[in-house]
Amino acid sequence: MMSLTALVMLLLIVCGCWLWETRAPQRSFTPEDLLVSPQVMPSSWQTLGEPFLPAGDELVSRESTALRFGVADREPPTQAEQAVYRYDSTGIAKRKFEIVYLPQVRYFELVSEWTYQSQIADQSYFGCYNWEGHATPVCEWAGQYEEYIVVFRVHMTPGEVSLTDVERVVRAIDARMAAYLGKPLESGD
Repeated sequence: MMSLTALVMLLLIVCGCWLWETRAPQRSFTPEDLLVSPQVMPSSWQTLGEPFLPAGDELVSRESTALRFGVADREPPTQAEQAVYRYDSTGIAKRKFEIVYLPQVRYFELVSEWTYQSQIADQSYFGCYNWEGHATPVCEWAGQYEEYIVVFRVHMTPGEVSLTDVERVVRAIDARMAAYLGKPLESGD
């Protein structure tokens, strides 16, 4: 009986911490404002459509948006997608990143040539995988910034997209997040 009481009390304490954790502040911007400009993409790319709700995605929240980029007349046309998810607190975003996102990418291969480490994101990840039935690998970068998670996924079409291109986009994501969240960028970024 004593161990059952201790277990119940422990669960109440843990649940209570989550219920009473500090909520995210009101923001004067939306997740759509955090989407990068098509100017940071490869020059032949454009925005494909309007921002949309990434329905069916396990990271989706009440405040989520995504945008696709690529060459419009190509089949399939999508080359890259950026998604932004906002949660009710930094703690929820941290747990979503660690408990939902990271297990999804555990089979991705780390890329030794990738050296960029965000100084703005609370945590980040970069890896690639070969999609069955596709000729090109897909690489994905994700970062958690306070109550936000940002994911950038790109098809690495040879001769069209390089790791340098991906790094340019990730640096633009970092700069945008830093500007909107009021965080200083490290010198040289």
